Amino acid sequence: MLLAHRLALESGRVHAAAVEASEFPLSADRHSVHAVPAVVVDGRRGWAGNVPEPVFVQRLLAAATVD
Repeated sequence: MLLAHRLALESGRVHAAAVEASEFPLSADRHSVHAVPAVVVDGRRGWAGNVPEPVFVQRLLAAATVD
């Protein structure tokens, strides 16, 4: 989550929010979150689990280019 927030600070095209799945179960269900951390990009489930920073950025860029 820290990396997502740092990216959001650097780019106006990135918005980051941390949501506690146990406190917001409807939101977790809406995004099919079954494991944490879970990353949602443009309202679509991106991936679950921690990944190294370069992989996170690569996946974020790949998800952003998918229509």
